[in-house]
Amino acid sequence: MKKAMIFDLDGTLLDTIYDIHQAVNIGLKTFGYKEVSVDHVRQSVGSGAMQMIKRCAPKASDNHVKSIHDTYQAYYDANHQDLTVIYDGIIELLQKLKLSYQLAVVSNKYHHLVQSLSAYYFKDIFDVVLGMTNALPIKPAPDMILHVCHAMNISKDDIIYIGDSEPDIIVAKALNVDHIAVSYGYRTENQLLQLNPMHIVNDVKTLDEVLMSIL
Repeated sequence: MKKAMIFDLDGTLLDTIYDIHQAVNIGLKTFGYKEVSVDHVRQSVGSGAMQMIKRCAPKASDNHVKSIHDTYQAYYDANHQDLTVIYDGIIELLQKLKLSYQLAVVSNKYHHLVQSLSAYYFKDIFDVVLGMTNALPIKPAPDMILHVCHAMNISKDDIIYIGDSEPDIIVAKALNVDHIAVSYGYRTENQLLQLNPMHIVNDVKTLDEVLMSIL
């Protein structure tokens, strides 16, 4: 019997892309780089902010990447709740799951932002919230997932992991845990199919149905 659900944040619980896109372009413009589209940013997220900036400014030097990142981050820190929305049906699903299971968030976004967004949009829903810190390598390394399992006093075999991009599916498969890929987030169904996840769902209603079938 499963005891907990661990969710990715961006593209799984929250659509954060418009706040991220706005901040990325401010960083790029500040240092003379061409603005990028929402879709470009959408395809660039998932592996941390610095990697995202590298993907959005592939010709930038390391020093420029850091400068763009720092400008992006300062703006995003101050404006990360302006355009972000919860995916339809997520709150209802989480409230139902919370009656019987522990719930956690594990994200490659910086920890202070994961804390802020979780507190703002999901007050008192999650038992454990973890973002990127200097203490643990980010997904697809297994450390963050295992750390959260330890914090909840459970085994990795007790969880179902839900995410929307490559690091999510890679880490879930490496740990051999039950997992669900969501294609309503930042990767298409075809992109996710290439990773051969255990399940793919296109909307929150189907996510609910697949979770119930696993449980």
